[in-house]
Amino acid sequence: MTRPADLPGEKGPASEPWLCAACDYSNRAIAQFCGRCGRPVGAVCAQCHTHNPGGYQYCDACGAPLYDRPSPEGNPTNLMARLGRRLPDPRKIAPRQGLVWLTPRPDWQWSRQYLKAWTSRNRWELLALFLLTALAAFLRVVRLEEIPAGFHGDEAWTGIEGLRILQEGWIGPYTTSAMGQATGPFYLTALLIGLLDVSRFSVRLSMALFGIATVPAAHLLLRLGFGRWVALFGTTALTVSYWHLHFSRLGFGLISLAFIGTLAATALLWAMRSKWRWPWLAAGACLGLMPYTYFAYPFFIAAEAAALAAYFLLRKEALRGKLTSLALFTAGSLIVAWPVVSLILDSPDSYFVRMLGGSVGNDQEFSEADGTLEKVEFLARRAWYALRFLYQNTRLDHVDGSGGKGALDLGTAALAYLGLIVSIKRWRSPPHLFAVLALFFALLTLVVTEPASGAMRRTIVAIPWVFGLAGIGAVSIANSLRRRLGNWGRAVATAAAAALLLLGGAWNLRYYFVELPQSPAFQFTFPHYYLDALDTASSFDDPGPIYYYSARRTFSFETIRFLYPNHRGVDRSHEFGAFDLEKTDPGPVTYLLEGAYMQEIDTIMEMYPGGQLIVDDRTQPLYIIYHLTG
Repeated sequence: MTRPADLPGEKGPASEPWLCAACDYSNRAIAQFCGRCGRPVGAVCAQCHTHNPGGYQYCDACGAPLYDRPSPEGNPTNLMARLGRRLPDPRKIAPRQGLVWLTPRPDWQWSRQYLKAWTSRNRWELLALFLLTALAAFLRVVRLEEIPAGFHGDEAWTGIEGLRILQEGWIGPYTTSAMGQATGPFYLTALLIGLLDVSRFSVRLSMALFGIATVPAAHLLLRLGFGRWVALFGTTALTVSYWHLHFSRLGFGLISLAFIGTLAATALLWAMRSKWRWPWLAAGACLGLMPYTYFAYPFFIAAEAAALAAYFLLRKEALRGKLTSLALFTAGSLIVAWPVVSLILDSPDSYFVRMLGGSVGNDQEFSEADGTLEKVEFLARRAWYALRFLYQNTRLDHVDGSGGKGALDLGTAALAYLGLIVSIKRWRSPPHLFAVLALFFALLTLVVTEPASGAMRRTIVAIPWVFGLAGIGAVSIANSLRRRLGNWGRAVATAAAAALLLLGGAWNLRYYFVELPQSPAFQFTFPHYYLDALDTASSFDDPGPIYYYSARRTFSFETIRFLYPNHRGVDRSHEFGAFDLEKTDPGPVTYLLEGAYMQEIDTIMEMYPGGQLIVDDRTQPLYIIYHLTG
């Protein structure tokens, strides 16, 4: 072991009193070991030369063990102890005999001295996290009403349910709108509509807040599970990811699944490392929030259940202790999720209709397959598609406008696959196993659900794990280069990681803010011309009834219902009403014609001359407005 005073340029422990990071005991200036717990003043990692507090068993930067034994209180002197040090670690040759944690146990203490020392020790990391969160907030709020330019019907349903909450209060955990939705995130939407106004911005901001909050939550999860450098790399990649960015800027409730899933995973890892029992109750409570988010949540619960089962299987603890932890975890989950559980028990068919409707069994190709072999071949093709999903997603989704590009940029995807391999090898480490399981069950959604659309939405349960895997891949390469090339290797690895993040971030931001809005699928999914037409029709001092001629939508369409609740519209198209050009209302009226109905404008102007005509200024106009003042 090397003390800080032994390093050139380091401040020795004899210069001032020091606080033990392990037990929060204030020691004399000349003390080289803690007077309460016996820990040394500090230790320097032999691999990466990072200074660590004496209470740490593993390096805070690279995860390497700081001591030859799990505890630093002296060296073994007897023959058997010396032989034991030279024998292979039984945990490495007998996987069932124990867990392997590659990061130090969190030992948080609520004291002023501890908080001051902790903040000082981690000030640069805290600054980086603050800047990343600020950048995430900017990227998820800037031009929020313009990109996407239109307003999807499911976004409007989010706003409509928010208005219903303002009027009725508690509306339950589930609503049948938009084919069935969990209502959890809509309560935040209701709050913002009440504080701001009825607008696209209010609806989208409510979901953007979930996306912003996911960034620091993801850093905490990755820091707890994999260390500082994996956390910084993964959080940076997540901040600029177009995958997470896109769903953070839509009024879909699904982005809440990424945040709550991150919170639940963090709470579970904390409970696993804690010496107390109460964190198990908190971890269960966080998991109980999952059914209030988005209908892909069962796949996350399956991943967490598998990780939990492996943990209890490998943990050396009396059965009574394991059952106590599991009982607290289960109790916390059931207490928080009870409204959903009660609904499922009362009306399982209505609750599961959307989940079952999205099953691969409803796919025409699968259901019409001739025999078991063809069905297996179909599922094998879906599995191959899932394995390539991170860097290649060929299907276009006309529900959220995504598709055509992989979920990640090529460099981040390659590192994520490498991190997956590394994590599989480290499966006895609960965070690594959890990351593998989270990605596995996320990709499994692409195999067992209807393949026409929804790939980017259903796999969102993998956030933030997939970015953590990319960080694991990057750190693994850095460690390999450092071992082979020393400080030069470390410098090369750091520069390469920074370049990859810079190039990947530039690609993600350009793709989302420039290329994606221009794509035909995106413009089809988020049309905005009819909103422009309604805005123009509503701009008159007294527009009167709006005679609406549209072959694609009725005036009661959810988007129009939410954004224009005080306008009286009359459907006059062949598709949605009784076609008629005659002015039947006294006073002002406004004709709004779209598509093929624009050819009726000459007839209307002949019948009622002297009105105000507004024609869409595109090369090929999409709407015409004709306003009569009386």
